[in-house]
Amino acid sequence: MQPFSLDVSGRSRFCLYHPPRRVDAVARGAIVYIHPFAEEMNFSRRMVALQARMLAAQDYAVLQIDLSGCGDSAGDFSEARWSAWVADIIAAARWTQSHRIRHNPIDGTEPLIFWGLRAGCLLATEAASALDEPVDFLFWQPVLSGEAYWRQFRRLEVAARALENYGNTRENQAARVAENTSVIEIAGYCISSELIAGLSAAQLVLPANTRRVSCVELKPCSAPEQGNTHSDSLSSTLTAAVAAWREQGTSVRCAVVPGAAFWQIAEAEDCPALRTATAQLLMEGSDDDA
Repeated sequence: MQPFSLDVSGRSRFCLYHPPRRVDAVARGAIVYIHPFAEEMNFSRRMVALQARMLAAQDYAVLQIDLSGCGDSAGDFSEARWSAWVADIIAAARWTQSHRIRHNPIDGTEPLIFWGLRAGCLLATEAASALDEPVDFLFWQPVLSGEAYWRQFRRLEVAARALENYGNTRENQAARVAENTSVIEIAGYCISSELIAGLSAAQLVLPANTRRVSCVELKPCSAPEQGNTHSDSLSSTLTAAVAAWREQGTSVRCAVVPGAAFWQIAEAEDCPALRTATAQLLMEGSDDDA
């Protein structure tokens, strides 16, 4: 694992690079991980780190980037803009281009793979549309509509008001609005109107340069008295999306695994099934190119 700073428009973005574990290995693919929104990023760090190390052990090169205003990158979350996040991802993809081992007999390089979690999937497809090379996607629990996701996120504000003293909340909000009318605070995050607009307008639409899609969805297990089973079917919304992608002629592989929504849990339990299913989907895709 190699930490470094990537310069984007004169400001640093914190990155972690996981090269293929074997020094003499030919990389199976170059993966750029795109984290989810707000606190979901922090809650998912452990699971993502475990997956990144597993993929590196299987000869993938994995780049993790903290987008502007997030994690250890420069800037404050209130300064974050959707367009700037897309630019960060494009810069990360170009960085991988200069570190990729050329071996693929089809296009001269190993595949570029955008790995998105939750709202990171929306950013992944938008960034990929600006590239002039084929892109594979690895979606973890993809958000299909930025507008629907934002409505759900706003509910955190309602819950916070119910738990706090309403008078103090109104006073604090008035002070924030007086300071900056283009920023609102939800769940401890100051969010700009520009970021809200970008997120709300985003839809999970595959760009023309999509090569293939691997998609993993987690489903919780039932109660012990019900046999501790889980559904092996995709959610109805994701089923419809996958059907539409396949109608476009895109190769799509999916897996449903049991597990908790770790992006919502501060200390979530490990989910080995998720990591195994992810690696298997990617390996199956690379085997198709052999």
